Amino acid sequence: MTTATTTLTPRERQVATLLAYGYTNAVIADRLNISIRTAEMHRANAMHKLGADSRADVVRWALDHELLA
Repeated sequence: MTTATTTLTPRERQVATLLAYGYTNAVIADRLNISIRTAEMHRANAMHKLGADSRADVVRWALDHELLA
């Protein structure tokens, strides 16, 4: 899994952070006022860029970058 946070767009970073908090795509979409499909695409792009295979990998990335309070 890569640590290159700068490769994520600001929206991908938001979605990845919310995903790390455990939110579903539907909740992420609602919170960011975007469609569920758009949230799914941002999640997929972020996970691909991070080399994450699972939600646990995203949580690890968020913890490593001190994005979770």
